[in-house]
Amino acid sequence: MAASSRTAAPRTVLWVLSAAMGLTTIGQSMLATAVPLLAVALGLAPAWVGILVALPNVLPVALGMRAGGRIDRGGAGRWLAGGVAGMATAPLLLALAPQAAALALAQVLLGASQMVAALASQAYVADATPRGGLERAYATYATFLSAGRLVGPVTVGIAIDAAGFRVAFAAAGAAMVAAWFVVAHLRRIAAPPAARAKSDDAPPRGEAHGAEPPDGATPGPDDPGSAPSTDRPFGVRDAWRNVGVQLAVLASSAVFVAISVRQAFLPVVLDDVGFRASEIGLLVSMGGVASVTLRPLMPVVSRLLGGPARTLAVSLGLLTVGVGALGLVSSFGAFTVLALLAGAATGFGNPLSIVTVAQHVSSDDRGTALGLRMASNRAAQLVAPIVVGGLIGTAGFAVGFGAVGVLLAVATAAVVARVPAYERAATPPDVVRSES
Repeated sequence: MAASSRTAAPRTVLWVLSAAMGLTTIGQSMLATAVPLLAVALGLAPAWVGILVALPNVLPVALGMRAGGRIDRGGAGRWLAGGVAGMATAPLLLALAPQAAALALAQVLLGASQMVAALASQAYVADATPRGGLERAYATYATFLSAGRLVGPVTVGIAIDAAGFRVAFAAAGAAMVAAWFVVAHLRRIAAPPAARAKSDDAPPRGEAHGAEPPDGATPGPDDPGSAPSTDRPFGVRDAWRNVGVQLAVLASSAVFVAISVRQAFLPVVLDDVGFRASEIGLLVSMGGVASVTLRPLMPVVSRLLGGPARTLAVSLGLLTVGVGALGLVSSFGAFTVLALLAGAATGFGNPLSIVTVAQHVSSDDRGTALGLRMASNRAAQLVAPIVVGGLIGTAGFAVGFGAVGVLLAVATAAVVARVPAYERAATPPDVVRSES
């Protein structure tokens, strides 16, 4: 499907793309709530629930870097459409066969497809955004994702109580099919991101990597914030040397540990306390309430706190409390407060970790850097539910969630330690750091 000769304005492209990804997030968050509940209904132990929730991350851990590199070389629109189509098949499979084997297959398929869709959509956001507007653009994009996480869990909870799991999974599939049609419209109105990235305004690869740091400082070979100055392909080692990528991987991996553990075991602990599916869906959606409310304010909050790196550190601190204390409460009000804290933290933490990449990696290499970030996130999501599921099965919910809180506190301290290096590091010439 080729782009039309008349392309839409960048703001229109951003809003259409964000709407499409918001719809996929509705379906994905419906699955995230329903899969643990179905697993419990089938009689599976917490350790098996953790394994099921971890399965979507198996292929992205292995293929995240390769997928990012392919998107760098063009075809983001095609990859986005294919990824969304693959996501839609997972809930439709479960609507046909809501059994344990189908749960495992659907989770693997969902994870691989969502990886492709997320990387392609992130490339679209970065390349469709005028200079100096990255934080605002990612705030818009992330707000739609938060809205999806607000709508999805409460919708699936009501559907399960009213009509059962088959209807709930079919509704999740319908949301993703609708997203595919929006993506098809996007490809008609938008030029491919790869075409913009290779425009005459973009600096050559060597120039992008050879950017001078602020204040006239010269990056040395051992400076983790300096970028390579050769014309060789941007690879894993280059990405790891970039302090923006380092900070993004550290912070977002911690965020996704928290997200994966909440996704796997918040419905389980709520079911154990005695809440109905509709009440569980409402409590899970409370995180989306905080995210969708606060994400439009992300650029303002980031400026008030001194930039994206410092805001990441504050977000991780909030997340430590919002997840670490989940095993210590039992009332609806207490779960609501913790859900709002966690939602606010992830509402800022996830998009800001993308901003730290976009501000420190040239447009030619964003897909590779974002692929590394996603592979690291998925590794965290693969390991955390399995480990925490084992802890919960042997020692209870308080120990399982408490261990995650300790891990998040350590990650917060590590991010704080890297903030000065991030703020000193060079910015590529095709990126303007100021978001004012």
